[in-house]
Amino acid sequence: MQVSRARFLVSRAGREALGGLPGDIAGLTAHRLAEDLRRSFAPEDAAALGEQITLRAKASERWGADHGFLYSAEGLEMMTHPLVAERRALRLASLGLPVADLTCGLGGDLRAILGTGTGASGIERDEATALLASANVTGRVARGDATRPPVDLSTVAILLDPTRRSGVSRRFDPAAFSPPWDVTLELARAARAGVVKGPPGIDLKHVPPAAEVEFVQLGRSLRECALWLGEGSASGLRRAVLLGGGALDSTAPEAAAECAEPGPFIFDPESCVTRAGLVRHLAHVLGAQLMDPQVAYLTGPRPEIHPMAATFEVLEALPFSLSRLKARLRERSWRPDEVRRRAFPVEPDELRRLLGRLEGERVALLCTTIAGRRTVFVARRVMAPGRIA
Repeated sequence: MQVSRARFLVSRAGREALGGLPGDIAGLTAHRLAEDLRRSFAPEDAAALGEQITLRAKASERWGADHGFLYSAEGLEMMTHPLVAERRALRLASLGLPVADLTCGLGGDLRAILGTGTGASGIERDEATALLASANVTGRVARGDATRPPVDLSTVAILLDPTRRSGVSRRFDPAAFSPPWDVTLELARAARAGVVKGPPGIDLKHVPPAAEVEFVQLGRSLRECALWLGEGSASGLRRAVLLGGGALDSTAPEAAAECAEPGPFIFDPESCVTRAGLVRHLAHVLGAQLMDPQVAYLTGPRPEIHPMAATFEVLEALPFSLSRLKARLRERSWRPDEVRRRAFPVEPDELRRLLGRLEGERVALLCTTIAGRRTVFVARRVMAPGRIA
């Protein structure tokens, strides 16, 4: 965001202008919105307000509310989901340490931390973002550089969320993050306690062995990989967190490594479980086993229900052949309502297209490779009592 726009938005005139806009203005087309705003405001101020209305609508769509924040486009993309931020804030509060958010962005995490009653402050390198963040968290943010923190790291807990975007593009190489990944980890190690927010798909070779690692998921979306270091962390621990569905960590017992033939029920673990390397731990909970050492699908004799896995009753197992599968689905009047894959070369949407239009009872297709053989399980989703598929 341009600094001039940020200055206007945080000014008294800007806040009054934004607060005085009609509630239905966000529903206008971009052209009509710009046209209406230019009738009442100077062109640059109208552009700042229009951008803010668009960003607040996007935040409301993403989170159910915009929380009264001032946003920039890049800052909104980097913001932690409020429920993820609240969980982290509670854990930081339990340490009893002041917190320094060294890459605070628009202040989403910082506001959650302050909401626990913990003393906290933030720094942000980008001038426009720092202006917006200071307005969002009532002056608790200063402009600064995370690599030169204005605090004694040995006395505080720090939060670091290195930037993974450059303009509209996303960076995948941790060395290209800002601060770079190795610098970020050094800062976290130097603090009394440190938590680093990383991308959920980060290559585990970049995770230091001494870190406690949490893969945090909300709904079907894997939100982040959080690394905890220093006070309050458990070195080497891996944890899967499903918000609203509990947690599972690497201290739990594991099922045996031996694989079993596919049974009457198949379980598909959630992403947080697979990324945390806890598939066999979940298998123990479910009384299940792997079907192939390279595939996360589990099988068992009973329809166990667990929030960290989808449960399916197997109706039929077919060696994969598109013509054979299509013929069988038509013969049995089965309609693929859900298509999942693990270690299978065809994308679900592509398989749907290749199968064409089918009618009949809704079924799930679980596509995988077992002992080198491509296999499709036609299955029925098993829901918890009282739930509707």
